[in-house]
Amino acid sequence: MKLGMNLFLWTGHVNQQHFPLFGALAQTGFDLIELPRSDYTPAETQQINAELDALGLSRTVATILDEHCNPISPDPRIRQAALEKLRADIDLTAALGAEALIGPIHSAHKQFSGCGPGADEFSYCVDILRAAGEYAATLGIELSVEFLNRFECYFLNTCQQASELTRAIGLDNVGVLYDTHHAQIEEGNQGAAIKNNARDINQIHISESHRGTPGTGTVDWVSVFEGLNSSAYNGRLVIEAFGTQDPSIASAVNIWRNCFESEEAVYRDGYRLIAGGIREESK
Repeated sequence: MKLGMNLFLWTGHVNQQHFPLFGALAQTGFDLIELPRSDYTPAETQQINAELDALGLSRTVATILDEHCNPISPDPRIRQAALEKLRADIDLTAALGAEALIGPIHSAHKQFSGCGPGADEFSYCVDILRAAGEYAATLGIELSVEFLNRFECYFLNTCQQASELTRAIGLDNVGVLYDTHHAQIEEGNQGAAIKNNARDINQIHISESHRGTPGTGTVDWVSVFEGLNSSAYNGRLVIEAFGTQDPSIASAVNIWRNCFESEEAVYRDGYRLIAGGIREESK
């Protein structure tokens, strides 16, 4: 199992000023850093890799799609743009030495149709993500498809829906990203949702109801860890939290106040929550 920390809490573009943070996270006990997808220069990419390699830290890359590159659009040009965007993000993931590209890559974020998902949309998404997954496999990259709550997405809201999508795609390197924040809204029993879909999940986001310090909101962590332990989950566990430090990120995920004492408290106390919740044989 790898324990990680998503850097969206601090920035949407990592640079040298964030390098001391890498050391602090490694010293805390984290194995993995989740990097924001951004337009990194070759020099920045090389510097980030050198810093993370020196600390022995694995990485993943987090991305998102908009209305110009939507895999479920009825417009084939927009679907093709989505595939091209995903291929470019996969190339960046490989350039950063990362093992997975993660995020709600099934549809455009916060774009609504006024009704639920349609059969055509499901078919479009399968085709685009299968093509992206096949390309990712040639570079040794996994895809983690994240379902979102109903206030951010209409296409994929539950773990079961995400599992059905990834099973239809049918590739070993394409799995489900289970996020405890979204699941707290959409799943009646988080433990059951994890257990019932464990074979399809290749990443977990440990994220609190208010997006602050894990363990200080309303997520049922007893149920979450019961599900993880009973299913013998041994993949990536990554803390995802958001604050107001980067206004563009805060606006995208509707964060209007900080729900934590400090950024350090988020990763320090979050790490303790995970370490206390995972049974020894899973670590």
